[in-house]
Amino acid sequence: MKKTVLQLPGKYYFSQNSVPIALRQVRGKTLSHPHDYTGVPHWHDFSELVIITEGTGRQNINGVSYPVSAGDVFVIAGKTTHFFEEYERLSIANIMFSDSVFQGVRESLNRIPGYHLIFRFEPELRTGRAFHNTLHLTGSALSYVMTVLRKMETEFADSAPGCEAAAASALLELIVFLARSSHGKKADESVSRLAGLFGTLEASFREEWTLARMARHSAMSVNTLLRTFRAAAKETPLHYLNTLRLNASSLLLLNSDRSISEIAFSCGFHDSNYFTKKFRNAFGITPGAFRKKHLEESR
Repeated sequence: MKKTVLQLPGKYYFSQNSVPIALRQVRGKTLSHPHDYTGVPHWHDFSELVIITEGTGRQNINGVSYPVSAGDVFVIAGKTTHFFEEYERLSIANIMFSDSVFQGVRESLNRIPGYHLIFRFEPELRTGRAFHNTLHLTGSALSYVMTVLRKMETEFADSAPGCEAAAASALLELIVFLARSSHGKKADESVSRLAGLFGTLEASFREEWTLARMARHSAMSVNTLLRTFRAAAKETPLHYLNTLRLNASSLLLLNSDRSISEIAFSCGFHDSNYFTKKFRNAFGITPGAFRKKHLEESR
C-alpha cells in the first residue's frame, strides 16, 4: 500500500517574523519535537541540510533508498519527497532554512565549486541514477561540525537578542566549511569538473566563453559537457552563462547611472541590441523600462 506523502509548512519550524532557520536533532525513534516526521514520507518548500552525527540507517529520497552512516552530509532540496526507513540507531541533525537567508552572499558561495556539488548537483542527480554521497566527514572535520551545531543549538535555546543573526552566521560558517570540504572529495569525475566550471563562470562570466572553452576547462568533449550540464542544472551552459550576465546587468541598471550599452558590454554582451532582446525575454521588459520602473517605485 502506497504511503501518504505529507506537505510540511515552514510555520511548523520557523518562528513568525524571524530568520527562517531551524535546527532539529533526532535521536532514534524517540519523538524529538512536535512536528517530527522523520519516518513519514513528506516534503516541504524550504531546504534541509542533513548531517548524520551517529550510527547507521537508511534514508529514502524520491523513492530511492540509500544507506547512511555517521559523517554523511547531504542536502534535501525543496519539494523533494523523503523520509528515513531505518533510524533506530541514528542521531541526525536537520538544519532547515529558506534559500533567501543567504541572498546577499549567494554570489560568493557560488564561487566555491563544492557549494554547487552538494547544494545543487547532488539533489538533482539523486533522482536520475544510482547515487552515493560525495561528502562524508570523519575525525576533526566531524568534530568541527558538531561544535558549530552546538553553537546553533545554544543560540536557539537561549533566545537572547540577536540569536537569529548568530544562528544564521553559524549556518553560513557551516555551509562554507562543507562546501570547501566537498571539493576534491571522491565523486563522479564529470560532475566534480562541472562544479569547478560553475564556480569559474560565477567569477568570470564577463569574459568571452564558448562551448568549446567550457569543454576544455572541464576536460570533456562538448557533447559530454552538454549532457552532464543538462542532467545537473536542467539547462544548457550558454543559458546559464546568460542568466549570470543578465542578473548582473539588472543590478547595474538599478545601482548605477551607466548607459545601457556600457552595462551590456561590462556584463559580457558585445551587442546592445542582443542584450536588450535577452533581457526582455528574461524579465518581460526592456532594460530602459526596467530601470525607469524601479526608479519611479523608489521615489
